[in-house]
Amino acid sequence: MQIMLWVVLVHVIEIIGIAGYLIIRKNTKLEKVLINQQQYIDAISIVINDSNNVIQELDNRGAFESDDEVGTFFRNIKEIQTILNQFNNKN
Repeated sequence: MQIMLWVVLVHVIEIIGIAGYLIIRKNTKLEKVLINQQQYIDAISIVINDSNNVIQELDNRGAFESDDEVGTFFRNIKEIQTILNQFNNKN
């Protein structure tokens, strides 16, 4: 009876060990994905911040205040930049 109990115990320990190994391996892969995604988000945030600075500089100079097509296009770009600023994680 004790031998059968030991056999069952050994198999349970083996199953727990294999499950633990698989979980750790999966967690390692997910950590790598997370790091890559965070680097991508950081790069996008830098681009958003840089474009916001350029648009603010152009707006401060008043270079595109006319009511022609260029002025309308610039206003649209400012609206798009306002939306993008909501996704900037550097704020």
